[in-house]
Amino acid sequence: MNAQPFTIALDLGGTDLKTARVSAAGDVLEFACVPSRAGDGADALMDTLMEAARRWRAGARALGVGIPGVIHPDTGVLADVTPHLPLPAGYSVRAELERALGIPVAADNDANCAAFGEYRAGAAAGARVALVVTVGTGIGCGIVVDGHVLRGAWGGAGEIGHVAHGSPGPVCACGVEGCAEPRSGGGGLIARAREAGLACDGAIEVFAAAASGDARARVLLDDMSDALARQLAAAIQTLNPDVIVIGGGVAQAGEALLAPLRDRLPRYVQPSHLRGLRLVPAMLGNRAGVVGAGVMAWAGAD
Repeated sequence: MNAQPFTIALDLGGTDLKTARVSAAGDVLEFACVPSRAGDGADALMDTLMEAARRWRAGARALGVGIPGVIHPDTGVLADVTPHLPLPAGYSVRAELERALGIPVAADNDANCAAFGEYRAGAAAGARVALVVTVGTGIGCGIVVDGHVLRGAWGGAGEIGHVAHGSPGPVCACGVEGCAEPRSGGGGLIARAREAGLACDGAIEVFAAAASGDARARVLLDDMSDALARQLAAAIQTLNPDVIVIGGGVAQAGEALLAPLRDRLPRYVQPSHLRGLRLVPAMLGNRAGVVGAGVMAWAGAD
């Protein structure tokens, strides 16, 4: 059954844990999704990771895991606490998994894993400088330059969601004053939609309301597009990418999300940095993270 060489890939979220067996080429050989139990505390979360990894331990060359939070590229530890995980700063998921499983483990930020997945087998393939932006409850971003993930000094590169635009609105859990994420992420959109009297359980419902002519929804989406365009513009001016890939749950809105961004970027970006730039939807969907984590694990296996 497991004759083809593979690595185990884990993509940890606050709600779900996605798991897969991944070939060296980035093909998903088997895929599963289980509750992450992150809300039940650190022990429950680690038990879930261990159980998922042991399912395919026999024959695995290595394991890759994507984690929400800043992961130090040298030590593999959480550089700081994150509101999305019940783990303390300095905790090493990598070390714990290696000790329990006895195979090499690669650990990285979940957005970095998604970015590398889209670069190796998705919409960013062949790009020299790629930004892969996940628009979900919040904003995640991974950067790939010349085939390598840009991690920064201690793993914090790519946090374009938490830039200060001096915008009014809800305070972000990151602590940055004027952080734009509550305006540009799906979580903030839902909260503001409810405040405006719209009945919605998800961000896509706000897009549907706008498409049906609801003026309140249109105003909210206009504001969201402007905030997200400003965040992308700062990254474009800094990194001069040739492609920006938009994924995440909110990206299911398709051109209703992408078209306004394309229209607004010329307001905030020099023409030279827009020339040749592609803004495209992600290709790998909810498997981008496991593809990236699985391919990263091959580096430790070889």
